[in-house]
Amino acid sequence: MSARKQKPRTRDPSSTTEMMKDLDVQNKLSSMLLNGEYDADLVSRYPELSSKLELSLPFFRGQFQSSSVEGYRQIFKAMNPSVRAMFGEVEALLRLLLVSPASSTEAERSFSALRRLKTWLRGTMTQRRLNHVMVCHIHRERLAQVKLEEIAEQFVVSSDDRRRIFGRFQ
Repeated sequence: MSARKQKPRTRDPSSTTEMMKDLDVQNKLSSMLLNGEYDADLVSRYPELSSKLELSLPFFRGQFQSSSVEGYRQIFKAMNPSVRAMFGEVEALLRLLLVSPASSTEAERSFSALRRLKTWLRGTMTQRRLNHVMVCHIHRERLAQVKLEEIAEQFVVSSDDRRRIFGRFQ
């Protein structure tokens, strides 16, 4: 057998510069939420955001304080929907921070994982199942925390037929 030699991967200097710009934008968005530093130029780049954020952000930060984006996510998660509706612009900023990768690294990892998962044996897998397997693979740390016994118990007790087939789950 012949071993293929792989060339070491070198990063394109322009992609490094782009990544630094992306990180800078991500930091500015975070700073806007965490410190209340409104940036009209940055807001104008995102159609999800509007200039109303300049007024709603200080009001929101006066009512709710956190030192992290995750803290604000928890605040919004626990918030009453009618109260959340009052802070639509702040919620849009938070959603933007939560879904925007700071760099393309995460997307590249996803494609690498897809290439590993879609092996010859799994070539007949449907697209729907492949998507589910990908989600499980990418979030395997969170999936490892799932209690399988609780899921199995919920599955069994949700139907009389299942209860007859599987019996009591103890």
